[in-house]
Amino acid sequence: MRRTAVEPDGTWVIQQVRGSASGKVYTCPGCHQELAAATPHTVAWRSDDDFGYGTGVTGRRHWHTACFNARTRRM
Repeated sequence: MRRTAVEPDGTWVIQQVRGSASGKVYTCPGCHQELAAATPHTVAWRSDDDFGYGTGVTGRRHWHTACFNARTRRM
């Protein structure tokens, strides 16, 4: 289920993903490590573009859930 969250770093659309057997590998933007599609994770994108993340599907990124939750501490 998607939800929208207003955070200190902008408004985010957030979706928790259980993982799939698609075989895809993503790169987490928080830690820059590989994230296998089979791993439960967070898919999120900014609904505004103040920091150049992109909006909508083009700005969608697959994050380790812990990395997404810690993103404001890394700035």
